[in-house]
Parts: sequence; structure tokens; C-alpha cells
Amino acid sequence: MNARWIWYPGDFELYHSMLLHSRRTEYDHDYPAMWHISRPEYSVRFLKQVDLKEPLEVMIHARGKGFVRVERKFLGGVNQIVTFPAGQYEVEVAVLNIETFPAIYCDVPELLTDETWVADLCDVDPKPVGWEPGFYTLEADPAVFPFAYKNLEPVAEEPQANGILYDFGVESFGPVTVCHTEDMGKIGLYYGESREEALDTEWTLIREKVAAADETYTAPARAFRYIYVTAEQGTPQIRAQLEYLPIEDKASFTCDDEALPKIWEICDRAFHLNSREFYLDGVKRDRWVWSGDAYQSYMINRYLYMEPGITKRTIRALLDRAPYKRHINTINDYSAYMFLAVYEQYFATGDQAFVAYVWPLLKELYKFITERLDEETGYVVARPGDWVFIDWHRFDLVGPLCAEQILLHEVYRAMEVLSALMGESGDYAARAAALKERILKDFWDETQGAFIDSYTSGKRQVTRHANIFAVLYDFVDAGKQQQILHRVLLNDAIPQITTPYFKLFELMALGQLGQIEAVQEYIDSYWGGMIANGATSAWEEYIPDRQGIEHYEMYGDKYGCSLCHAWGSGPIYLLGRYCAGVRPNSVATRSFVVAPNPGRYAHFEAVVPIGCGTVSVQYADGAVTVSTDVPGGVLQWNGKELPIPVGTEIHAK
Repeated sequence: MNARWIWYPGDFELYHSMLLHSRRTEYDHDYPAMWHISRPEYSVRFLKQVDLKEPLEVMIHARGKGFVRVERKFLGGVNQIVTFPAGQYEVEVAVLNIETFPAIYCDVPELLTDETWVADLCDVDPKPVGWEPGFYTLEADPAVFPFAYKNLEPVAEEPQANGILYDFGVESFGPVTVCHTEDMGKIGLYYGESREEALDTEWTLIREKVAAADETYTAPARAFRYIYVTAEQGTPQIRAQLEYLPIEDKASFTCDDEALPKIWEICDRAFHLNSREFYLDGVKRDRWVWSGDAYQSYMINRYLYMEPGITKRTIRALLDRAPYKRHINTINDYSAYMFLAVYEQYFATGDQAFVAYVWPLLKELYKFITERLDEETGYVVARPGDWVFIDWHRFDLVGPLCAEQILLHEVYRAMEVLSALMGESGDYAARAAALKERILKDFWDETQGAFIDSYTSGKRQVTRHANIFAVLYDFVDAGKQQQILHRVLLNDAIPQITTPYFKLFELMALGQLGQIEAVQEYIDSYWGGMIANGATSAWEEYIPDRQGIEHYEMYGDKYGCSLCHAWGSGPIYLLGRYCAGVRPNSVATRSFVVAPNPGRYAHFEAVVPIGCGTVSVQYADGAVTVSTDVPGGVLQWNGKELPIPVGTEIHAK
């Protein structure tokens, strides 16, 4: 086992969340996040039981100031050599750091900093220490996130009246250096996801003014495809780098659909660019961590590269620190997604230690949610400070909203499983059953064959969202699901969803109901439409009726639409889950199913992550070929079930 920097659990995530949520700028102004952001702990004790056969001279390296003692006897300070006596005892290392967060490192085998240490806050509640891959050397600094970098070269340089427009060919993210700023006067950097945005200096969201100096200037990492650089005198030259996490894709998908390779490419690029300290919503505008966006990113992760570290960091950052006074991101449904996310992460990986890590916070969040329910009905209702969101849509928000109640039902179901896993009990199953009965009574409209938004206003309005949840979470039986399919999902009279965010949920519901052709056609038209309008990564929103720069408008800003948004990467999940048909059906993927559904594709080849390995699925001429390096797989094809031996191709017609 290697030594690594260790810290109080959660401090790493909270510190980097604090930094991340302070970096947003728009129109030359800082724009920090609008919800509570906790700081990491200032003062931490690190503890370890040792059994030394002889005295040992050791230096405990620390980020911060502090001391080392044994049985309440001071041995010396951190960052200096101290002598540990022979014997069995508990080592105590106390560290104070008011600038970043306390952390220690020691590579001496007897005192190796690893998971055998615990940490507390000078109290009686020690916890397993936190640590992250990438911090195994003394030189590594936990306060600096370990991104990788590579140089970017522009594909074109276009002279303009006051400078040069640089085109880097595709959406990117990273620092930009202006070279030789001396004698140029004031320099301007205008970042654009589109050419129009970079050149429209009045309305460019992300921009920077650089004062003349006798040296180069490096700007903070930002999103761009285009950069317009202006100067009062001279011709400014720049260097740019891509800042990224070096994560290798495990998934791939090819087929006879000519549009699909480019669609996969823009989704893959968008997802990689937004996979950073945490899952971002988009790399240009917010660069914040939103629980709803992240919930979809967890799913896409499992079908692209199965990298659990980002998921766990994101969940921990979003949970912040109890007690809770407002919902996560101030949004009711975003709090609900947290429970689903933890349960689904556990189901996919079997990581019980992570559940134990976040369990105290989940219980506090559950308490916060349930204390704000309507006393009479037990429904989620809007309290002061709440944002009932679900989607950018015109819901009937008079009284309780149906979609929120179905999510609450799933919270109860998740808590039932997680509490049992933690050796605790509760009334979660009873609450779920009572809530379901009430929802069906109050919100199901048999005449319309659908759930209505609200029963309070008398409008009996049907939108897609609650009905999508009812299918996705198997809230209703097969009969009602078929009614929802034909009365809502395939009914053009019901207002359409325009954002890729909730459209992914809808396409998942269609895939679950076997409507893979509808999913494939939508992927081609929607994401293909983005590409036809110049997309090099997946957009936050695409409205086909818009023309030209109208596509870039959102939130009242001329260029407010993010052209690199994590939730736009949904086709990666849809193709692996519903077309290749790969899904786990037991905790930690001890068993899994491969149920291909080629739909309109004449042939396809897919590789999908599953557990600690991958599954290869090929379809052509009405037959499938499947192989895997993971045990426990079953192929479901044409009414047959065939086991999939590890390392052996199986064929079925």
C-alpha cells in the first residue's frame, strides 16, 4: 500500500466545491453560487494505533501547522523530525490550516498515511480519513486539483480590425496565455462557443481585460472554441491549453446510421469536458454543480467510462454539511435525486463504504424534507425559499405537483434499502405505500389515461413529466404504462419537452416501453439538428424552429445557451442501455442482462461498461454476437435466455 495525503472526510470535496462555485463570471462581474457553500474544517486530529518494536525518527508532513504527541506527551511539531518511542500506543497528529484544509503525509511503513488512520474534530467521533487518487507523493498538494494539460493549436487565425479571432475547431476548456503584452496597451480576451459570440464584444458573456505589462499573462481556465483577442497596439498572440481529466472511454457504438458517429462524438466531448472535480452543468456559463444535472451524469458515466470517483465526489460536494436549511441547489426535486443517486451508485458498484460515508448526511436531508411536507396530505409543497423546478415547463403549480410526489415515493423506497444496509430501520415502506395510494387517488385521471399536474386548481392539466416518472420508476402497472405511452408519450397534443435534460428521461421511458425506433429517430433529428447548426459538443437546448444566432439565446441573454452541456450527452446512455440492452440486475453487477433491441439499425457494434469490465454486443442479419470479461451475464434474445460465459463469444438468432 502506498502512502497518500489524508484529510478529514469531506474536506477535499468541500474545499474544491468552494473554489469551483466562486469562479463563475459574466460580463466582467463575479457571479458566485446562490446557495450555501460550506468550508472545510480548520482544525483536525489524525489518529493511528501503532506497535513499534524500537524507537523511530520520523517526519510527519502536514499542510498547516500542528504538533505530534503520544499519550498526551508532546514529541514535537509537524514538518520536523520527531522520535517515536517503542511500544503500543495511539499517535495523535493535530493540524490547523485556515487557508485550505488540514492534511498529513508520511511514507515510513510503521506510520504510513493510509486508510488505517482516523480523524476527528478534537471530539469523540473519529471517522475514516479521506483521500483521493493522485495524491501519493509528498510534492502533491491536495489544495490543487490534479488536472492534466495539453497544448491546443488554432485551426484558423482571422485578422480583425483590432486584433485576431482564433478558431480552435472544437469546444475546449483551459487556460489561455497572452504573449508579450508589453507595448500593446489594453488587451481584451473575448471567449465564444460560437464565432458570433466571440466577435460580439458587447454581449460576450465571458471576457477579460488585460493591462499592459512587461511579461506574458495567463488567464484562468475557461470554455471556448473561438477567442477574439484585441489590443490597442500591435498584434496579440496567444497560447492555449486543454485542461482535463485523463479518463479513458470504455464504451463505443457504431452502426449503419451515418449521422451517429458525429452525434456520439459531440456527446462524448461534452461529457468529458464537464467531467472535472465534479460533474458540471456546462463549462461556459454556470460551471456549477447542480444535483439534477449531476443525476443524469452519474447514469451516463456508468455507460461511458464507469469512473466512480467523480460520482462520489459530486454527491459529497452536493450534500454539503448538515443541518439543512434549504434544499440542495434550493430545488425540491434536486434534493430527492440525491437519495436516488446514492441508491443507484450502490446498486451499480456495491460500494457499501460510500453509503456509510454519506449516510449521516442523507438522514439529515431526509429529516429536512419530511419536516416540510404538508401536514394533512404528506405531499411535497413549496415552502418559503423552495424552488419547485422539475423542468423548464409551464406546469399547473397550484397546490402539490404530481411529479414531486412520485419523486418523494422513490425517496422512501431508496431509504428503505439504504437504511437496511446500514443496519437501521424506519417506516419508509409504510410511508411509500400510503403515499402511492394517495397519489393514485388524487392525480390519476382515468378519462385522460394519465397523471395530472395538480388536482387543486381544477384544470386537470396533463404534462409529460409526472407520467414519465411513473414509467421510469415502475410506479404504475403495465396497463397504466401503456395508457401513458399512447395518451401522453406518443400524443403530439401534449406539449413537447424542449431541453435535453428532461427529454433524456422521456427517451428512457420510451426505451423502457420498447419504443426504440422513436428513441433512435429523435436522436437523429435532435442531436443531428445541433450538428447541422455547427455543434461540436452537445448543447443545453436545441429548438429546431430557430434560425442562426437565435439558437444561442437563453435566459434572456443573447448567448446564454450553453453549447457544451453534460445533460446533452444522453445518447451515450440510451444506446448502451436500450439499443445494446445492457443493464445490471443485482447489486454490484453480480448478474446482468444483455437484451439487444436494434430497432431501425440494420447492424450495430457496441461496447458497454459493466461492473469492472465490458460487454461487446454485435447485431447483423437478425443475429447477435455477445462476449464479456465479466461473469454473471445472460443474453435475452427472441424469447430465449442464454448464459454468457466469460471470454467466449455466443451467437443467437
